[in-house]
Amino acid sequence: MIFVAVGTQFPFDRLIRSVDEWVGQHQMAGIAQIAGGEYLPQHLRWERFMTTDTFNQHLQAASLIISHAGMGNIITALENRKPIIVMNRQHALGEHRNDHQLDGLAWMGKLSGVYTATSQDELYALLERQHDLQAATQTPGARRQTLVDFIDQAIRFPKQGGKPA
Repeated sequence: MIFVAVGTQFPFDRLIRSVDEWVGQHQMAGIAQIAGGEYLPQHLRWERFMTTDTFNQHLQAASLIISHAGMGNIITALENRKPIIVMNRQHALGEHRNDHQLDGLAWMGKLSGVYTATSQDELYALLERQHDLQAATQTPGARRQTLVDFIDQAIRFPKQGGKPA
């Protein structure tokens, strides 16, 4: 089963519609947390918002997580050893206030178990090989520290792609 989560602050209809169409074409099961989105899935089961317990139950049952580029969802997927596909909201499409999610995709994609997509085509390419996508292999504490280190490097050295010059 695929679990899609877009967070609680903004809708992400482009992501929900893309996954909904893909699961419909491939007759896959999935559930989505859609926030205040206008698009209502036709093939995915969905809820606008979920309690933490409900969210965690769906996450545990899923073989793949798909999310906006939100750190909470990424950390949760990594800690639960679930592969996650991360798609960024785009400012030009009116999906967010700025493009900070796009800026973070490059370093997010370097994390073990995290796969990134900026478009429907890239998302579909990852979904076509979803059975090959691997979860992070580090222990939970090590994954959290790796993520903290990545964030630290990305903030301190943004022009060098998170690497000291």
